[in-house]
Amino acid sequence: MDSPGGLRKTSVIVVTLASGEVYVVVSLSTRSDTQVIYVDPTTGALCYNGKPGFDLFKSEEQAVQFVTDGQCKSIVNGRAILGYAALGCFGLLLVATKLNPTIPELPGGGCVYTVTESQWVKIPLQNPQPQGKGEVKNVQELTELDIDGKHYFCEARDITRPFPSRMPLQNPDDEFVWNRWFSTPFKTIGLPQHCVTLLQGFAERRTFGSSGQLEGVVALIARRSRLHPGTRYLARGINSCFSTGNEVECEQIVWVPKRADQSIPFNTYVWRRGTIPIWWGAELKITAAEAEIYVSDRDPYKGSSQYYQRLSKRYDTRNLNVTGDGIQRKTPFVPIVCVNLLRNGEGKSECILVQHFEESLNYIRSSGALPSTRMFLINYDWHASIKFKGEPETIEGLWEVLKVPTTSVGISEGDYLPSRQRIKDCRGEIICNDEIVGAFCLRSHQNGVIRFNCADSLDRTNAASFFGGVQVFVEQCTRLGISLDSDWRFGSRSVNNYSDYVAPLPPGWEKRSDAVTGKTYYIDHNTRTTTWTHPCPEKPWKRFDMKFENFKISTILSPVSQLADLFLLAGDIHATLYTGSKAMHSQILGIFNEDAVKSKQYSAAQNLKITLQRRIKNTWVDSSRQKQLEMFLGMRLFKHLPSISFQPLKVPSRPSGFFLKPVPNIFPTSDGGSSLLSFKRKDLVWVCPQAADVVEMFIYLREPCHVCQLLLTISHGANDSTYPSTVDVRTGRSLHSLKLVLEVGLNFLMHILDILLFDSVTIKLGEQYWRMQLKLLK
Repeated sequence: MDSPGGLRKTSVIVVTLASGEVYVVVSLSTRSDTQVIYVDPTTGALCYNGKPGFDLFKSEEQAVQFVTDGQCKSIVNGRAILGYAALGCFGLLLVATKLNPTIPELPGGGCVYTVTESQWVKIPLQNPQPQGKGEVKNVQELTELDIDGKHYFCEARDITRPFPSRMPLQNPDDEFVWNRWFSTPFKTIGLPQHCVTLLQGFAERRTFGSSGQLEGVVALIARRSRLHPGTRYLARGINSCFSTGNEVECEQIVWVPKRADQSIPFNTYVWRRGTIPIWWGAELKITAAEAEIYVSDRDPYKGSSQYYQRLSKRYDTRNLNVTGDGIQRKTPFVPIVCVNLLRNGEGKSECILVQHFEESLNYIRSSGALPSTRMFLINYDWHASIKFKGEPETIEGLWEVLKVPTTSVGISEGDYLPSRQRIKDCRGEIICNDEIVGAFCLRSHQNGVIRFNCADSLDRTNAASFFGGVQVFVEQCTRLGISLDSDWRFGSRSVNNYSDYVAPLPPGWEKRSDAVTGKTYYIDHNTRTTTWTHPCPEKPWKRFDMKFENFKISTILSPVSQLADLFLLAGDIHATLYTGSKAMHSQILGIFNEDAVKSKQYSAAQNLKITLQRRIKNTWVDSSRQKQLEMFLGMRLFKHLPSISFQPLKVPSRPSGFFLKPVPNIFPTSDGGSSLLSFKRKDLVWVCPQAADVVEMFIYLREPCHVCQLLLTISHGANDSTYPSTVDVRTGRSLHSLKLVLEVGLNFLMHILDILLFDSVTIKLGEQYWRMQLKLLK
């Protein structure tokens, strides 16, 4: 990953030594140094102290040379760390080995990478927590989770929120962070940025233009929510987190690329897609019959108002919109428009959902829980319209019902200013932080959101959101000064046709009046020219009123085809994540292409194949895929990975610790069980639950150090005959490789004594275990 200054790419090197120890050498593009993270071979914990020359180095070469020292067993090279967890017998490190810069550069900088290849690095632990066969199998299934091509991240910018985010990279929106649990170990050691913020879904861009000239860039970013994760028949409707199954936030960004010293105009449009936010589900039949839909008979709308409250809070920009004169343009409420694409004909299985959807919105309105939010429901039976009217008329009908909500919600518009000295010229909201060199100036904001749904938020939802997005895309280009009119004479370029409408000026233009005549003229500061004609006198959103054929004839279709390609890819990604197969009925997205007829004939057989694939996978594979997602997110670990401690024991001694291991007596004791560490009188037990012949004390030293002395104090109260007879001291890098370094007889001990056992023993490198064995007298 390139750094802002282009100095280097992020590099991850996982080094396994001949001794079995594992080190992770990380060089971030956002830093000039290199960190070495050590994996404790016993507990699996990550260790880092930031000590120069030990785990902090000036270069990657120095770090690797220090770690290996000619003892390297294997090396794994990666481009990013996606997560880590110690799970019983293994520590699992997830590394991205290959990345694709699917959005090479956002306005203002920042590259979005899609993970194309990843690898789970298994790190054997020497003293693993006991695990059953089921848990071992679950760990193996976790490593088979489908990561590649379906997850993305940005190392330099926060992309968990609509562009441009007002929050820094270190404060992402947890709803869309899929490796939140897997990144916790890096936060614990103070290196949170060493594990990227991983999103699930789709992020890619396309460039478009005419006559060989690049005119614009369009990017589609789709963020899947992690609040209700799961597969098709196991994650539907709303849950206790007030989120719905297959919930996705989509964002369409269009900008005009400029030179480095020029401002970059852009605009964005955000919408949502997800299943119906009530408590419902579907029971899958083994036969080919449709799944039986049911709605909970106990409080089916519980949590629905909280779901809409979250949407209202996220898309409420009423206090941010200002006019060109800096006057706030107050909007009275936040609109949330639900476009319901379910079958609504008599006898259709989805009718019950349509009915409850309407009742749930009426219930929320009557409750008064959302006083500043207005919710609207548009029922549009997509399949019935396709069947009886055909595709072109279905698209026209959708445009008709989307016109008012789309124009009411609007889009966000602004510029990226490469120099903060130009902030004073901004007439709008200013966004700037340490992650960007310049600043963003937002002239207008989208207020509210449109939400599409079908039963599964899949095929119909993807198609309808595309045709809604096409209308917005054309308007986005128009406002950036990019005309998609195939004939410049189309529509009217004369202000007289729309005398009641004053079009906004493109970036870099200014309106003035002649001092003598009072006539209005326009200044293009980009080219330093003037004109009497308004540069963009077109009626806004004019294509909403067109018939489908008129749209095709009057529009340059190559950019529209680029957008359709993005929606096709995104639809397949979301369908695969939810159902295990690609999207169906996607041929309609190619309706603007000349070979649409051939595509339709091919898709009929393809749809049948996908239907069978979905039924098989939903029946036999969904439970395993659900388990994978839950483990990756750190959910229901008490069931899937019961050996993992939710609150690991914290040893009070600063980074080190110790524990005792008594070996029970072979023969019964005559004194009722009293010994050096056990005193069985009046139901009092000091340390050991029973008398012991040998007590082993394990001392774990976490940091390299110089051990100068070890003191042993024998407590008051024990029988004089129970003091130790010998003391053996062993040391080593692990419990399986301890070597004897000292053996002392201690027959002269008093019942209370401080003893200096040894002096000046040096631990040179790595972390050590010391074992002191006390053999007790009989």
